[in-house]
Amino acid sequence: MQTLSQIREILSAAGLRPRKSLGQNFLVDANLMDKLLELADVRGTDTVLEVGPATGSLTEELITRAAAVVVVEADGALTEILRRRVGQAKNLVILNRDVLAGKHKIAPEVLDALAGAGQAQLVANLPYNIAVPLIMNCLALSWRAGRGASRQAVCFSRLTFTVQRELAERLLAGPGSKTYGPASVIVALLTDVTAGRPIPPEAFWPRPKVHSRMLRLDFDAAAAGRLVDMDVLSAVLSATFGHRRKIISAAAKQKPLPFPPEDFLSALAEADIDPSARPEQVPPQSFLVLANALSEIDTQESLNM
Repeated sequence: MQTLSQIREILSAAGLRPRKSLGQNFLVDANLMDKLLELADVRGTDTVLEVGPATGSLTEELITRAAAVVVVEADGALTEILRRRVGQAKNLVILNRDVLAGKHKIAPEVLDALAGAGQAQLVANLPYNIAVPLIMNCLALSWRAGRGASRQAVCFSRLTFTVQRELAERLLAGPGSKTYGPASVIVALLTDVTAGRPIPPEAFWPRPKVHSRMLRLDFDAAAAGRLVDMDVLSAVLSATFGHRRKIISAAAKQKPLPFPPEDFLSALAEADIDPSARPEQVPPQSFLVLANALSEIDTQESLNM
């Protein structure tokens, strides 16, 4: 693993400095890097996606443990450093691009690089500015892979990453919490969560103003199989939590909700959700029943047309 001095020297030799706009805060604590790898538990048959590899400190470890590693680096100058340092590894693919093609889609080039494996892991010190959309897209894609609903079928069996503490709290939040929201619901419904080590600011360079945490999300295929339609669930969560101070039945009249108001109210009753409850009071399993009820109504209406 690269020390702070080595990372400074690598960047200095290339005339580079960390770019705040790309969320470049490098994990330089070797002990905590070991703990992240221990939490990920990468095996010799695994395919791994790493996002934001920077100078390749984590990459150097992953290529010795995994069958294949795909790294995605948005910074062209860092990509060249990666190619010089580890590009000769036969089990490594380096992509210079954003991992996301818009907020709701992982870049096709990334999925093409992973598609042959069928299953993959994410192991990364995630840039703060893309963490939530990347995690949500990985879980949505995994659900679609289980349904055979994606041409580029990749199931992310495990996501192990570092994120800022406030985001970790959002992902782990339960009903009644101020941080409980759409990401909390999706994580609760589709994964088994293991909370890893907290990470102090001084473990990174440059030192951020926030604390961080390691998390591991294991995709639960059986639990995911109980969800009928991921797009319906996402639409419900967007419409309800988009107006979280209003009672949940008010979402029936909101424009983002792609269902007739009477169908939404009927589905609320079927899910046994109090129409006067606020979204943050509704547990994940109730959102699951609500989304499935709406999916069934939509299917029946389509058949009757």
